[in-house]
Amino acid sequence: MPITKNDLINETAILCGITRDDVRIAIEQFFNAVKDSIKDGKSLELRGFGTFSPKTCNPRVGRNLQTGELIPLATGRSMNFKFSSELKAKITGSDPNPATASKLSQVRELAKTDSL
Repeated sequence: MPITKNDLINETAILCGITRDDVRIAIEQFFNAVKDSIKDGKSLELRGFGTFSPKTCNPRVGRNLQTGELIPLATGRSMNFKFSSELKAKITGSDPNPATASKLSQVRELAKTDSL
């Protein structure tokens, strides 16, 4: 079952101890900021979460599947989302920075050799 915007508003209001109306205004403003930045061709980066960025699709030729007729398709616009390494690590349960893991293993190896 997906979480709806209303579910998000209710849960946030309960966790933060503020009114649902205040939370609704904040969430609506967040969505408006994302929409406006994409509409203006700008990326919106949320550190620790990800980046929303506009994507332009080149014009191409499509095909009507019923008639087989070729149809020119104009330039399109869409939105792309890229996970931050922290969010990806939380989802997958892995270390967000593989370099950190290798440095940690190097420190452990060095500690082993020093204790010998």
